[in-house]
Amino acid sequence: MDENYANEDFLTRWIAGALTPEELAGFEASDVYRQLMAIDNTAQSLNGPEIDVEKALALVTEKNKNVQKEPKVRRLWWVAAVASIALLFAGYTYFYGYKTYSTGIGENETVLLADGSLIELNANSKLSYKRFGWEEDRIVDFEGEAFFDVQPSGNFTVNTRKGTIAVLGTQFNIRDRKDFKVQCYEGVIVFTPLTQSNPTELSQGMALEIKEGQLQQTEFSADAPDWKKGYSSFMEQPFSEVLEELSVQFPVTFELNSVQIDRLFTGRFTHKNLENALKTTMEPMGITYHISADKRIVTLSGE
Repeated sequence: MDENYANEDFLTRWIAGALTPEELAGFEASDVYRQLMAIDNTAQSLNGPEIDVEKALALVTEKNKNVQKEPKVRRLWWVAAVASIALLFAGYTYFYGYKTYSTGIGENETVLLADGSLIELNANSKLSYKRFGWEEDRIVDFEGEAFFDVQPSGNFTVNTRKGTIAVLGTQFNIRDRKDFKVQCYEGVIVFTPLTQSNPTELSQGMALEIKEGQLQQTEFSADAPDWKKGYSSFMEQPFSEVLEELSVQFPVTFELNSVQIDRLFTGRFTHKNLENALKTTMEPMGITYHISADKRIVTLSGE
């Protein structure tokens, strides 16, 4: 029902005092009204987002250019109404919206959260969370790959496309691309898949992968994920996955020609130099390659 109140037409009527007593009573009992009042109270001590007054006036002009000329007082009322609604929506979005961090191809970024937790984003990754009130409900939405170092300050939940990871305070790595893998480096985490209700608990040195819809649990001994050390490694994995990871770390696309990409590859490549990365992945597979002049297209061919 609240969505009926958070729209331009309804708020215009509210500002104009044109609501019926029943509508006004329902609105004042809604979450939207309480949130707008909270914005108004908080805005007294904060510098809110800037409003483009010229844009608002242009909007009014566009809406009324084909309408018969109105008295000046009425035009001013419409300008005030549009500006008020713009302020309300801007404030609503600012206070109850999400903060988002994202990385492009070959980029890394470290995010420091308000509770002191650190999240290191690998290339082509995205993290978002509520702008305000997050410390009382520590939930983040995530896709891509990242290393999480979570402070022990109550529940911490990561929502991914494959399921949720719940922790208290720990270190873990999530890879949520075409494949999915989570590794616990410290403490304990709990993974609950979207397709199942049974959670899986992982402690230090344990990993979980989803392959062909099935959960597979393994163990590892590394002290940090390879990407944090500047390279990607593979153990008997389809060569198609190697090409996908190369495209994550370097802004290139591949022309395959007759190259078979279902063959298995074991090895690794650096994230620092495209030529070196191609040499260490292509030569062991007996594949020749040609890099275009703009370094955007890599043409492959088998021997």
